[in-house]
This record gives sequence, structure tokens and C-alpha cells, in this order.
Amino acid sequence: MDRNELIQTAHESAVTWARKLLVRNPNTWTILDTETTGLDKEAQAVQVSIINGAGDILLDNVLIKPTLAIPADAMAVHHITNTMVREAPSFPEVFPLIQKVVKGTLLIIYNTQYDLRILTQSGKAHGMGVPLGIEGCSCAMLEYASWIGDWDDYHSSFRWQKLQGGDHSSLGDCRATLDLIHRMAKG
Repeated sequence: MDRNELIQTAHESAVTWARKLLVRNPNTWTILDTETTGLDKEAQAVQVSIINGAGDILLDNVLIKPTLAIPADAMAVHHITNTMVREAPSFPEVFPLIQKVVKGTLLIIYNTQYDLRILTQSGKAHGMGVPLGIEGCSCAMLEYASWIGDWDDYHSSFRWQKLQGGDHSSLGDCRATLDLIHRMAKG
């Protein structure tokens, strides 16, 4: 398969992925996003939102008190301050809500690897596991990269794209992910 065929096939596959999501019962799939203390191996969630496939809000910018301070560079991105989370519930208090909302659904995340790592790290900071009980998980970022089709020879994969339309709140980024799925489904 030559490069153009590869790009076309990947694009068509991403369109099919988006269309399959949109014909599912919207209550059978959810979109999750977190805002965090950073990007490193100790980073934790400070905000979480979840919507369903119809865009109904299931968790709305729920603040989470991390076990470590939010650094200035993270605050500059999402504008969540240490003062804002000082009285927020801890991850062990919020996790049962996350678990209840996503249980049995196909979970969609823009950069699945990152957000699942953040949930795991947040649980680990409290000595707990994070079993979600989901049907499965799919990465909207990888599908979008295939849909865009910007091939990177060095990495032998499609270049990841920034989430368009998000506002760096977890709810805003969930909505932007749903909008992206609708755009992809149009071909």
C-alpha cells in the first residue's frame, strides 16, 4: 500500500469509527476529560467531567483535591487554583461517581493513554485501584490523527493534533471531543 492509499484508508476508518459511535444509543457511550496538576508521573486529576453521546452532562467540572500542589504552569492552562480545590472532595470521594457514570459504557477520551494514566496515578496517591467497569475504551485523538492524515515518517504514525474548540475545562474539552466526532462523521 502506498502512502496515499494508507492515508485514505486511515481517513475512511476514522469516519467509520465516528459514524458507528453516532448511531449507537447515546447512553451506551461516554466522553471523559480531566484537568490535572501536570504531565509527569506524579500528576493527579484536579477536575473531571463526563458527558454521554448525546452531550448530556453526567459530571460537570467536578473539582478534586489532589495530594500535591497545582504548579503555576498547570494553573496557567486550566485556571484551577490551589485555593479552588482546597475544600474539594478527594479522589477517593469522587471516584465512585466516575465509576457509576461510566460503568458498562464505551469510554471515549481525547488522549486515552494520558487520562487513564492520570486516573491511575490519582488512585495510587490514595492507595486505591481505579476499576472503571467499562465496555471498552477508545481514543478520539488517535482517530482524529488518522482522519487528518498528517503522516510522520520519523514516528511511522499520524501526527497527533491539538483538540480544537476546547476551553481547558474538563467539560469544555468533553464537548469539543463530541463536536470533533460529529465533524469526523461527515467525512
